[in-house]
Amino acid sequence: MFIAERLRNLEVQDFRILSAIELLMRNHEYAPIEDIIKFTGLKEDDVIHRIGEMSKEHFILKSPKRIAYDGYALTYFGYDALALRSLVKSGALNALGQPLGVGKESDIYEGLDSRGRRCAVKFHRLGRTSFRQTRRKRGYVADRLHITWFYQSRLAAEREYVALKRLYEAGVKVPKPLCHNRHVLVMSLIMGTELRYVDLENPKPILKEILRNIRRSYLRANLIHADLSEFNILVKSDGEILIIDWPQCIDVRHPNAHEYLRRDIMNIIECFKRKVGVNPDLDRTIEYVIGKRRVFRL
Repeated sequence: MFIAERLRNLEVQDFRILSAIELLMRNHEYAPIEDIIKFTGLKEDDVIHRIGEMSKEHFILKSPKRIAYDGYALTYFGYDALALRSLVKSGALNALGQPLGVGKESDIYEGLDSRGRRCAVKFHRLGRTSFRQTRRKRGYVADRLHITWFYQSRLAAEREYVALKRLYEAGVKVPKPLCHNRHVLVMSLIMGTELRYVDLENPKPILKEILRNIRRSYLRANLIHADLSEFNILVKSDGEILIIDWPQCIDVRHPNAHEYLRRDIMNIIECFKRKVGVNPDLDRTIEYVIGKRRVFRL
């Protein structure tokens, strides 16, 4: 991984500069060089030299000509460096391994904690595609006039961590959340194959298990996934499932809760209908999920 290879080359002074830029970006698109020097307490020549080196390594980005002053902003690599350093210092993470999945809004890597146990490390990257799309899909940022890409990603990681705690404690088959820092979420290792790629030789038990967990999420954790599909349900070799990607989940009291739940369940039914011809009644399935029916029958 790019950041893991270069992180060891950064010194304490470099992290002071990255932290100063992070702080200043709360009020600036690009942190003014004069303020960076002031916040770090380092000599001007040292700051300029280190900024030049970190720019070459793509940890920071210089302001474009349209900006009337010399300034610098964090890149995702710079934000990764700050989060990973904090996780390593806390003992939550010791190493990063191979990628487990790369998507439009997140990257997931295998990791090792300080005791050598395997885990999953998820980097939220909400600004990578489109701010407009993110605002449309994720209501918790839609009402903010000024929001940076790293704030969006940080908020997503925090929300997913809180949601996973509620879900895991409610007995829903989700990764166990371990900790988070900035936009990075550390959780139990994610294993399994995406439902879209699974050869469903015996589909009914898997469908029942998926719906059972949607029901638990609704009745015990009071949460609706709100973006559920064959892309974020993993099936293990023993038939166990894992439901992932929860940052956009909503409370069951949300004004549009029924519409989101209906869409989630419809996506699952359409998947099984397309793959194996299993097509349960949508309304009866919803009644089972929300507790109006005690038993789900195909």
